[in-house]
Amino acid sequence: MKSILKFGSDNTTKTSQGPKDTVAPVISEITISSKAIKEIAIFWKTDKPSSSQVEWGPKGSFGNKTEIQDDPVGGKSLGTVGHGVIVKGLTGNTEYQYRVISHNKDGVEAISDTNPVTTPSE
Repeated sequence: MKSILKFGSDNTTKTSQGPKDTVAPVISEITISSKAIKEIAIFWKTDKPSSSQVEWGPKGSFGNKTEIQDDPVGGKSLGTVGHGVIVKGLTGNTEYQYRVISHNKDGVEAISDTNPVTTPSE
């Protein structure tokens, strides 16, 4: 909760963001809604507004991350509780692994368990 505090006789102001949120978002309901040959759409929910990102790679490794979306860190977005990210540039008939990442407004990160996915044949 934002509040404006006034100090001194010159009425200078300072914006207060309230207490820090030190608890990571809780990630739930991870699903893949569509699976094309070269991309997958991954959806999940969090218990509080947070950012959306997916880390992925061939089975047994990571190394790729999508850009962060709906990022509440820095105040440019409020974040979201319903997340959806499209992972592109995949190869057909290939086993991948992924995990979803969400940050709350104060940057506290939650990372899901690793999940497998295999793209269809070309």
